Amino acid sequence: MTKRSLLAIAIASLTSQAALAAPFLPMDARGLAMGNTGVASAARAHAPAYNPSLLSQGSEDDDFALLFPQLGANVSDEEELVDEAQLISDEIFPAFEDAIEGSGISDGLDNNLDTLTTRISQLETAINSGNAAQIKTANDNLKAALTLVDGDLDLTQSSITDLTESLGNISGSPLSARLGVGGALAIPSKKFAAAVSVSGSANISGRVNFADSDLDLLNSYVPAAQGYIDAAENVTSEIDSATADNNVLPSEVAALKLAVEDLQDYSYTSGDGTVIFDNGELSDAASNANLSSTAEIVAVAIADVGVSFSREFDIAGEAVAIGITPKLQMITTYHYADEVDGFEDVEEDDLEDSKEDYSNVNLDIGASWRFGGEKKWIVGVVGKNLLGGEFDYADVTVTPKDSNGNPNGLPYTIDGGSVSLEPQFRAGLAYDGDWVNAAIDLDLMENDPIAFESATQFLAFGAEFDVFGTVQLRAGYRTNLSNSGSDIVSVGLGLSPFGVHFDIAAMANIDNPESEAGVALETGFYF
Repeated sequence: MTKRSLLAIAIASLTSQAALAAPFLPMDARGLAMGNTGVASAARAHAPAYNPSLLSQGSEDDDFALLFPQLGANVSDEEELVDEAQLISDEIFPAFEDAIEGSGISDGLDNNLDTLTTRISQLETAINSGNAAQIKTANDNLKAALTLVDGDLDLTQSSITDLTESLGNISGSPLSARLGVGGALAIPSKKFAAAVSVSGSANISGRVNFADSDLDLLNSYVPAAQGYIDAAENVTSEIDSATADNNVLPSEVAALKLAVEDLQDYSYTSGDGTVIFDNGELSDAASNANLSSTAEIVAVAIADVGVSFSREFDIAGEAVAIGITPKLQMITTYHYADEVDGFEDVEEDDLEDSKEDYSNVNLDIGASWRFGGEKKWIVGVVGKNLLGGEFDYADVTVTPKDSNGNPNGLPYTIDGGSVSLEPQFRAGLAYDGDWVNAAIDLDLMENDPIAFESATQFLAFGAEFDVFGTVQLRAGYRTNLSNSGSDIVSVGLGLSPFGVHFDIAAMANIDNPESEAGVALETGFYF
């Protein structure tokens, strides 16, 4: 039957190939702790990542600031893929395997089908003898074998139903993750501010697609076996009639021979063309099925080097800060695919062969305005990656393999495509107090995913409590307006003695922490 490695490999590919949409999510610890807000609330060296105009919204006493390193990661399991995969691996597939191959309480369908084939051969020998007693004994043995196989079918069908339902649940569902690293040096000023920032992110989109043909194959075993049983039961009924008077006529012997020969010629082909039974026996193709389902990965690595400039302007009597960040981007795309049957590890050479490198120039522009009696309120708006960009990923060749990883079929190609770096727009409102800072951010448009995941349009809230300028306590909330069930809560802690900052943050899905979680940390120096 299908090998245990078939599913174990599929699960491994699901849990090792991460997937990611392209949201507006800088990977800084302060912003993540405050729900990923920052368009109106980012401070000094954080400004280039959110809104370059905020370089001109600080105090006149602010001097330069340095952030390095900034590290962050988040993982999102949108469809609870890991839990389903674990259930399949731990319970559902072992139950299917036991039904087919046997366990401590059952010989298994495969073994009992072998016994059934043996009993049919013995019946053929008895019929050839023409002895009614021998024929009746062989027929009784065949009936007993049929009873065992018939009992196996209920258990097998139940396990296959559970398995195919679970495979259908995880087919095409992505596992999402994001890794980021960055740093910035900023010199804030109302008259002329500047910053240099660097960042890198790994954006990987992956999924496992279980082919309909594979599900058809799994669903063929029981109908194939049931057809064999029905044909065998018809033969036993004919024998009961022929031997009712404990005597078998020559004409009856001839008819029984033909019936057994027809049974031994029994064949069954699944919807995908795989022969399940051939000449009355389970075929090699069914015993060691080759599945055509694939694991596919599209990966995009983006490195940004930006120089930000900002200053405050008098517009209609109001001080409005405007900032700009021209940046050079280095983009690398990868495309990898392999069949899950026989899949073990991502072949580094194959991944490298699909590598495509690009360079791109892009632009961020932001504006912000302080208002209120004490100028404690700030409103901001930013457009990021305004020049956009589209980058191809290569076609990939898939070589079919057996369950041991050995090539056993003709290679075929999965077409490549392109990923887009689309402009992003966000607005924010913040309160900048002496002890309390609060912020709300909203994506002004939906952000498309890189490849396989859900689109994003975030609404985020956050607050920071500054205790004597030395300890900062932070909390936040974020929801995706484009996808229900993805509400996030976040917390963080900052320590800032003598201008040295150390910040950590963590976030998780409010309803199911296992479906999305993330962490970030950074070290900074503010003077």
